[in-house]
Amino acid sequence: MAKKNSLKVVFDSPVVLVFSVVSAAVFVADLILKLNVSEKIFECHGAKSVPAFDFKSALDYVKLVIYPLGGTNSTSFFLNTGFILLLGPVLEERYGSVMLALMIFITSLVGGVLTACVSTFGISGCGGIVFMMIILSVLSVFIKKQLPVSWVFIFALYLAFSLFSGKKVSGFMPFMQNNVPVFIQLASGICGSLFGFFVCPKKRSSQTQKKQQEKTIENELEYSSSSDETIVGNISL
Repeated sequence: MAKKNSLKVVFDSPVVLVFSVVSAAVFVADLILKLNVSEKIFECHGAKSVPAFDFKSALDYVKLVIYPLGGTNSTSFFLNTGFILLLGPVLEERYGSVMLALMIFITSLVGGVLTACVSTFGISGCGGIVFMMIILSVLSVFIKKQLPVSWVFIFALYLAFSLFSGKKVSGFMPFMQNNVPVFIQLASGICGSLFGFFVCPKKRSSQTQKKQQEKTIENELEYSSSSDETIVGNISL
């Protein structure tokens, strides 16, 4: 007798989901509870920002990697979280949870170190992680000798949004200086995606093969269980 199909709730992407839930909690704490958590804890100060990065403060070193969890701009929060929830599960399935967490860590660390060393602004929010996921998705298709125009368009739109959604300034140099955090996030995203793409190609292929084998076995088991029948023969005398 065939089994009835039942709906299963699957915790499919632990790294992506935990990151998104914590980011949402910080956002709610700032927006509704007015706790100002992002500015106090989840903002990495720049070398020449006010206040500046304190090389003697242990908390400032922690902020080098936790700043992506912050951010006070509601539009950026919903857009970035949406991108992460859309792209993250696919990348986590392809590379594995540990490797994706490592890519997020490297992306955050590169952005934090660049900010602490050269930037005149502080940095907060997960724009660098979004850049990393978009670029990594493009590279994953590019190895097949294909350049997906849709992904290039998505990258261009997100970059344009990041550059022009901030404070309005006139002049080329003021515009470039005002968008230093965006360029830092872009650089960190490139570093994180290249690490994931070049450092773990074996991990990528083995994960894909393992998933395919597990799916094949699962399909075979479901087919065999659903096709079990009791056959009654006729006996002729």
